[in-house]
Amino acid sequence: MKNLFNTIVLAGAMLCLLQACKKDEVRTVLQTGTASTLSSTKSAVVLTQATAGDTVVAFNWTPAQYGFDAAVGYSLQIAKAGASFNGAKEVNMGSSMVQKYTAADLNQMAILLGLPSGSAGQLEARVKSSISDSVPPVYSNVVALTVTPYLVVINYPSLYVPGDYQGWDPGTASRISSKTDNGVYEGYVYIAGGTKEFKYTSDPDWNHTIYGWASSTTTGSNVAGKMNTTGGNLFVPSTGYYLLTADKNKSEWSGTKTVWGIIGDAVPVTGWNSDQDLTFDATNKVWTITLDLTAGAIKFRANDDWALNFGDDKADLIMEYNGANIAIAAAGNYTITMNLKAPWNYTYTIKKN
Repeated sequence: MKNLFNTIVLAGAMLCLLQACKKDEVRTVLQTGTASTLSSTKSAVVLTQATAGDTVVAFNWTPAQYGFDAAVGYSLQIAKAGASFNGAKEVNMGSSMVQKYTAADLNQMAILLGLPSGSAGQLEARVKSSISDSVPPVYSNVVALTVTPYLVVINYPSLYVPGDYQGWDPGTASRISSKTDNGVYEGYVYIAGGTKEFKYTSDPDWNHTIYGWASSTTTGSNVAGKMNTTGGNLFVPSTGYYLLTADKNKSEWSGTKTVWGIIGDAVPVTGWNSDQDLTFDATNKVWTITLDLTAGAIKFRANDDWALNFGDDKADLIMEYNGANIAIAAAGNYTITMNLKAPWNYTYTIKKN
């Protein structure tokens, strides 16, 4: 009987101890966080190559709150306005709560997000906060930023193209350039009015080497021949947008008239079978079109032929000859602009309307 009594007392003591433990237990319960508040130092910036290395805007945000001392990871997301952050550029910030951008970095991001150079466009930014894959991330308020990007132009070794089309002024003339400095030059020049005659000069003046006509053969709207430093004026047969070339090694030159279009399975009806013509803007010297596209791909090509065509190998809005197809992610109405003004700095924009 005594042993039974002792057993009951011992069991009761253990039960009391367990109850005391339960009372003292502290539980941590994961809960959805309270998002950060995002702000920026500016609401609008005009970017220039002269200030490429300067900090032009900074984004700051408050800590996200989860009800306990959590290790929060932050990501800053920036997207084109109206895209619902589809295709956003995301920067993993770790625990940091500030991100600064130089003009060069923001310019690159704006161009990649589809903002046209030289014009004001809209970006949106937000902060994503997360503590675990098992807890949904939370997003801050959206901050708008108006950005005017600049075109990054590499000035390759060049010849100048003064002519009757622009008043015979080498200082303001279009250029043709040699990308590898191998004596072979090319560039696209709009030649209209007057005699359609021109020359090549080694410098933006008449005081250095001047290349003129030695011989030529004209075929339709195209011309090709020999050049020298004592000849007369070079020329093209008719008004138009010409691919002009010069080969100093062989003393050869040419002018190929071009009319540009887009082709691809993103273009309704025509697809990869025929081109949808672009319109040349003689004031801004760019090719443009506004049309409905479907999801798919396009390329640019001249004269309804594949001899001259552009794609985009890096999806960076800079075109390469015979480059990769350019993706159109979703159906919609788009304005497409192709810019060939700066030799070997061939770019395009695709803006969803």
